[in-house]
Amino acid sequence: MPPWRAPILKTKVTVTKSAQSAVRSARQFICRWFVRACVAGMVLLGTGWLAFFILVRAWPYPMELEQPPPDSTLIEYRDGTPLLELTAPDGQWRRTLKYEQISPHLRDAIIAVEDSHFYQHGGVDWPAVAAAACQDLRHLHIRRGASTIAMQVQHLRQPRPRTFLNKAAQAIRATQLERMHSRREILTEYLNRAPFGGNLVGAEAASQFYFHCACSQLSLAQAALLAGLPQSPNRLRPDRFPARARKRRDHVLDQMLTCGLIDRKQFDEAMREPISVATERRDGIGLANGALPTLVSFSQNSRGGIIAISLDSGIQQTALHNAQQGLNELSSNGIDSIAVIVLDTANAQCLAAVSLGPKGSKIDLTRRPRSTGSTLKPLIYAAAFDAGICTPDTILNDAPSAWAGYAPSDYDKEFKGPISAAHALAESRNIPALCVLKEICVEPAIEIMQAAGLRSLGRQPARYGLSLAIGGAEATPMEIAEAYATLARGGIARHVKFSPTNSTPYILLSSEGRRILRESACWQTMTALSEFDRTAAVCREGANRHVAWKTGTSSGHRDAWCAAATRSYTVVVWLGNETGSGSSSLVGAEAAAPIALRLISSFESSVNRPWPVSAAMASNPMPTVGSDQLKLPRLTLMLPSNGQIYLLDDAVPLDHQRVAMKAVSRGETPGRRIWWFVDGAAIGAGESGKTNWWTPTRGSHEIRAVDESGRSASATIDVR
Repeated sequence: MPPWRAPILKTKVTVTKSAQSAVRSARQFICRWFVRACVAGMVLLGTGWLAFFILVRAWPYPMELEQPPPDSTLIEYRDGTPLLELTAPDGQWRRTLKYEQISPHLRDAIIAVEDSHFYQHGGVDWPAVAAAACQDLRHLHIRRGASTIAMQVQHLRQPRPRTFLNKAAQAIRATQLERMHSRREILTEYLNRAPFGGNLVGAEAASQFYFHCACSQLSLAQAALLAGLPQSPNRLRPDRFPARARKRRDHVLDQMLTCGLIDRKQFDEAMREPISVATERRDGIGLANGALPTLVSFSQNSRGGIIAISLDSGIQQTALHNAQQGLNELSSNGIDSIAVIVLDTANAQCLAAVSLGPKGSKIDLTRRPRSTGSTLKPLIYAAAFDAGICTPDTILNDAPSAWAGYAPSDYDKEFKGPISAAHALAESRNIPALCVLKEICVEPAIEIMQAAGLRSLGRQPARYGLSLAIGGAEATPMEIAEAYATLARGGIARHVKFSPTNSTPYILLSSEGRRILRESACWQTMTALSEFDRTAAVCREGANRHVAWKTGTSSGHRDAWCAAATRSYTVVVWLGNETGSGSSSLVGAEAAAPIALRLISSFESSVNRPWPVSAAMASNPMPTVGSDQLKLPRLTLMLPSNGQIYLLDDAVPLDHQRVAMKAVSRGETPGRRIWWFVDGAAIGAGESGKTNWWTPTRGSHEIRAVDESGRSASATIDVR
């Protein structure tokens, strides 16, 4: 080696050693800080892990979140046919399913695409969290999530902004959920709460909307399509963006194949299935058949779910057809509204309720009080027959009369002179009706009407006066139907029911109502209203079926009524204008009667038997009377009736189950005292015409009323 090279080599060695020393020092420094960082990280991780599980145990879960959201209300006909679906109070379409009602394909698809380790972790998939954190740090923004199904359920229960602290809280709550509920329950809740586009919430609402089928009937391809929607429900809606939806569906199928949840054959078949979804909503609005306003008011207090209703699909559609036909015939005369009620006479179930107003109207006309016209006259006559004031053969005088300056007249402006009570009722003569009401007295008549179902009669009797008989009161079509059904079933009052259940033929003091009129009085009234020639002049079929019917026309021609009844059905038709304006065509006998009689005749498949009024009932004529008054000095026991049966309900306190007692002392001054006896023992006293109450005991009892003149009346009842 040349001598001049030696110093250079020595210098180079010296520099190399210094560099090596510096490198070693740097490595040691880095190693020390790396170890420290690792220790600190492990301590921090351990502390966080410990804090996580401490919070899982010590931080109480808010139990109010356990309350499920309300469902949409699905109303079905009595035969299970869908009638109407209404959104939940929050405006969402939602139907809750049980685990067994969810398609297995959909359950597998959701697990494959949302949480493939659903059955392995305890609420949080920590490996997925670590992988997502690494990927997000590498790209310096959120690219991948790690939410499990339990975490998504918590987010659906309690939505919060997507921040680190909120995600940590969500993970804690998800772990608590896993400890509180089974995997099945969590998966079911997710599929009941997940969004599927628009205001569709839950798998059942989505299945019905997109495919018009139940969730349990979904095909594999349909299930995969739905499983892909919750990631971005509105962006992937198949009815609006089919290409996006198909791409997402194919991804879900690929994930199911990868996870081993389907085989290659199933995968290929599902991939070939086209995207085919419904283009219009099947929410039931179009199936409401004119019952929408009534059903909306009926379901206002509902918590949602499926409600079976008493409406009959065939009868409802027939009622709607007749209502539309009748309204179309009268629309040129400025009439824009109609309400039709059909009841099952025997059990008071509502079989049809049609409410048609101007376009866009939401008013339930079946429950809107309107002037009654002459429709209350049958109740007045029935009360008179029941009290013994007159019989159908009693001769009344239809002649000009006046009461305190009030001089009523009939629609035809004529007077018939002497006329039987039956014909006066059938021909709707005003003067005889006012005379009969005067003898009954307004207060007892109102009590009978209210008991029969006319709950809109809320004013004091003095406010109505004798005008009660000729349109001075208001009632709803539903109330009028309830009252006429009471007459048609022989005087037993029952509230209209929308539940398709059978009712007992006996009187339940707690719920089933009570007898308010004797059968004989009701049959006499209905016979008078079912005279053959009178009915045949309007509808021949109704005459053959012994339909009892009565019309009404309000003052100013604002309302046209017809109520018709048989032993099987009760029909009420109201016509008018939503604004209350009048029309010369609003005459009950001309506008409403043809609709009501055609409708009720279409329900009766054969000729009915006459009303069961016997000759004995009608062969006891009362003296001929004029238009001034009827003098009948006698004591009449109005309640209870002889032979009446009461059933005590053991589930109701005894002091809430009472027997009504009422007697009227005729031909005497008002306010006379009535003494009451049960089985010979005095139980109290009250005024004539006032209702008294007795708490019954089981057995047969004689109830006797005695007035100040010593006259008495009695009835024997059976309490079971």
